[in-house]
Amino acid sequence: MQESINGSEFHFILRQARNVLNGHMNANDEDVLAAVSQMAIERAEHSASDLPDELADLIRSIGTIREREDYDRFREQLLAFVRPMAEVADRDVKKLFPKVKNLRMPKFAEAVRKELTFLGWNDPGTNRKYIVFENRRGFTGLYGQFRPSGKKGVCSICNGINETGLFLTETRHSGGETYTKRGNYICTDSMACNRRLDDRERFDEFIRTVTKS
Repeated sequence: MQESINGSEFHFILRQARNVLNGHMNANDEDVLAAVSQMAIERAEHSASDLPDELADLIRSIGTIREREDYDRFREQLLAFVRPMAEVADRDVKKLFPKVKNLRMPKFAEAVRKELTFLGWNDPGTNRKYIVFENRRGFTGLYGQFRPSGKKGVCSICNGINETGLFLTETRHSGGETYTKRGNYICTDSMACNRRLDDRERFDEFIRTVTKS
């Protein structure tokens, strides 16, 4: 079975499946339900390019989802097509943050990495949040001061509503004499954030914003 979609595409397709499930839980009109199913299938099909036949067939089965059990079965089948985020060794993480002493990163199993667009974890001892992600050049890392707000808000990464905190970064200008500080509210729980992130571009835009000098 070909692993052909990434974590954010996985979550986008799942959202379409949930739309169909919610439709059947809240509506009885067959024409409405047919329209919801067709729209969900079309959106899911356009979420990734060059879908293998097996995955295309699975996506078309979204229209058969009626009960929670159907959705759970679809989710498990879809997970088999997800390309997990590459594993990064502790020594490589330390190279991303050469000035940070006693850096500790949690372990992310392969099953978990299939749901991830980025690795994110909090260090309460230093009041920091660390973020590691892949791009065309390999792994990149950044960190910022993190101040939990203790209340729900809109996350700048996943655009969902959850408990957030202020992620504050400091970017040095060319010459090294001046700095720019930028603050963005993001999810306190990075795993939950990943599970709501269904558009990689939103994450990339966040990274561009916090690293712009």
